[in-house]
Amino acid sequence: GSKGQVVPLRPRSRVSVLVLNGNGTSGVAGSTASRLLGRGYASATATNAVNDGYATSLVLYRPGWAGEARRLARDARIKVVAALDGRLPAGPARAQLVLILGAN
Repeated sequence: GSKGQVVPLRPRSRVSVLVLNGNGTSGVAGSTASRLLGRGYASATATNAVNDGYATSLVLYRPGWAGEARRLARDARIKVVAALDGRLPAGPARAQLVLILGAN
């Protein structure tokens, strides 16, 4: 398709997010997950990232979920959005988006 066409975003109620604590600060993934559930996301699962050395928070998305990832980044006030490249934990198979909380 052409780059100009707008694909309607799936509602938040159909989007699942895996929230990873990538900065080592206790509790941040849980509180972020609670905020996302409050905004109407279908599920937000909080757990720890494999390493806690992320300098920057980021949102990663499965193929076809870029628009929803950008909306999640706005919801969570995160600037970096990138495609999920398979090196990160897939987490619950149903999670289309992964939010990693970095140091800032």
